Amino acid sequence: MYRNLITAAVLLLMIHGKGWAQASISAQAFAEVIEALTAQENEQLSFGRFSPETNGGNIVVSPDGIRSAQGSVILASGVHNPGRFTITGAPNAAFTIQLPDAPAVLTHQGSNKTMVVDGWVSDPPSGAEANTSPDGSRLVSIGATLSVGPPDDNPVGIYAGTFQLTFFYN
Repeated sequence: MYRNLITAAVLLLMIHGKGWAQASISAQAFAEVIEALTAQENEQLSFGRFSPETNGGNIVVSPDGIRSAQGSVILASGVHNPGRFTITGAPNAAFTIQLPDAPAVLTHQGSNKTMVVDGWVSDPPSGAEANTSPDGSRLVSIGATLSVGPPDDNPVGIYAGTFQLTFFYN
């Protein structure tokens, strides 16, 4: 009997002990909605004026605006520049640039002949984390390579096309 009394006392202490070890609290949760990223094109990507000569080649425009030619392409004077964009969003926010996955096609306005743009590069680099400034903005520059055919494939005139960039928060 004494043994049953001790067992009952131990069980009673265990039941009450569990009750004393529990606690409840009302906790808080937090969320902050930030401004969506926007992009504005300040300057269009321009490979400038050139002559393809006999075999054509490539024209490279770097994100910092340096233009060079490869093959039989002869560069002429005139305006050329990287694409420049102002990214606006939350202050000091991390974001990433996704460059085009495929080449862009520039089409001649009279003959529908084409040239291809690829070899995309950016400053800040694509895939690397960049940050907006304390005022929430950041300048991004885009460069690329234009493949130029010989004069029969790329007659004199203006060529134009579009490409897609994506900017997203990290």
